[in-house]
Amino acid sequence: MEKVIKNMGKDKIEERKEQIKTWLKNPYNLVPIGILIFAFAIRFYYFWLTKNQPLWWDESEYMAYAKTLAGKANYTLGEQRLPGFSLLVSIFFMIGISNEPIIKFFVAFIPSILVIFLVYLTIKEMYPDKKIALISTAIITVLWEHLFYSNRFHTENPALIFELLAIYVLFRVYINEKDLLFVKSKNKFLSLVLIALFSFISILFRPGNLLFVPAIFLFLIFYHKEHLFKKKIIFSLLGILVLGFVGFNILPNSVKSGFLSYYHSENPFAWKALNVFYGFYQSVVPGIPSLFYYAFLIGFVICMFDLIIKWPLIKKIGADSENLEIKSDIFNILLIICVLFLFIFVIRPYQGYEYRWFFPLLTGMLVFTSKGILSFSEYASKLLNYRKAVIIFILVILTLGIYTQVVYADRIIKIKLDSYAPVRDAALWIKENSNKEDIIFSISHPQTSYYSERKVISYSLAKNDSDLDKMIKEYKPKYLTVSIFEPHPEFSYTYQQRHNDTLIPVKAYTMQTQQGIAPVLIVYEVKKINTSDI
Repeated sequence: MEKVIKNMGKDKIEERKEQIKTWLKNPYNLVPIGILIFAFAIRFYYFWLTKNQPLWWDESEYMAYAKTLAGKANYTLGEQRLPGFSLLVSIFFMIGISNEPIIKFFVAFIPSILVIFLVYLTIKEMYPDKKIALISTAIITVLWEHLFYSNRFHTENPALIFELLAIYVLFRVYINEKDLLFVKSKNKFLSLVLIALFSFISILFRPGNLLFVPAIFLFLIFYHKEHLFKKKIIFSLLGILVLGFVGFNILPNSVKSGFLSYYHSENPFAWKALNVFYGFYQSVVPGIPSLFYYAFLIGFVICMFDLIIKWPLIKKIGADSENLEIKSDIFNILLIICVLFLFIFVIRPYQGYEYRWFFPLLTGMLVFTSKGILSFSEYASKLLNYRKAVIIFILVILTLGIYTQVVYADRIIKIKLDSYAPVRDAALWIKENSNKEDIIFSISHPQTSYYSERKVISYSLAKNDSDLDKMIKEYKPKYLTVSIFEPHPEFSYTYQQRHNDTLIPVKAYTMQTQQGIAPVLIVYEVKKINTSDI
């Protein structure tokens, strides 16, 4: 009996070995592993390079509030931000971990790797051709904007994780009818609940990620178009709208006003947002767009024409797992259109925008770029009458595009390595030379709050000497900083010359400029103001 059991065990081991060998022989299994190894390596290189870089304004807001939640600082989060990321980071401070590189590894580096992995899983569920998922994963691995913000305490990656999870559940469980852990494909309601939950968490990390939700909602309407006027569907859609309305109205007024602050009816339509794809696919050759940019245009245009041609078929598509590629294309087009529509007509950024604000449409952009590369490669190989040339063309385009992205990302990451270092150093000096209850005046409000762990008040609204005199008398700050790193009231740069008995310079920070070494930040100790002068 024992021999039989041993033989059975050996058979199982041999069977597993054969399964592993068979799995490894499939290039479509090895390629994603290779991409993930490359993604880990390149990101870890830049993580190590930037692990101690000074924090910027946005980063400091989240981190200062995280310290506040942990009882280590005194900062109020801006109205346009939600507390998801700060709540996550505060756990580290609460358990006594304050080392920035360690925290950055877990809340920035690891999430950036998870985004890459989820891009592959999500797009693999969308399209039967795995090459689309592989090319998309390779591009997101080196996309300069994503690589750059994977090194900072920003909310983009955590928000993207939950956006991708919502889309993944939508396609794997709801459309492809595959089980996912405890979520069974037959339980459509539970999968919708998960989609809604992941969408909510994504928005909790970053309010700007609300932009992808309309695409999911419109896609579900399209998916159920043949049942649209059935009571069950109507009540479900009305229920979602009512829950959304109620959920918005039970939010605190500060949060609601934060959402409403994204609407700028006073600004003209922001048509410049249409250039975002050119910005994502930066070129290192002036005046010549990146190959990835051309690939995106080709993929998007071909897809639009394809959908027009297949319109009679689209009208007949049912709520099932058939015609998956058409449904996926429609979703990704909706995703791009909804995000661009809201930016152009609702948000209307007047003084420009940052490309990371458009991360909610990444899935669509990556898919159509990949399809453009595939379409061009297949067409070129047909012209050459050499079918195997498809892979060669794909590899050449990817190599050139990846090179461009890495070169551009490397340049911008290294240029920004030491930016805001004087602000950080000054705040740390203030922490060492002040008491917990002291108040600090600084225009670099969040950075100074985070590093100094003191109550910081901005004097940016002061218009003249008299305004600042009144503020100093009211709050009695210990120190006041003046620097070139944030827009300061013009009078503040010469205020000390007229009030040298009030502000005593105690620390100065300099930087190399074209004219030589120049002061860029000065810390003043604040003395009592003569009341008769006010």
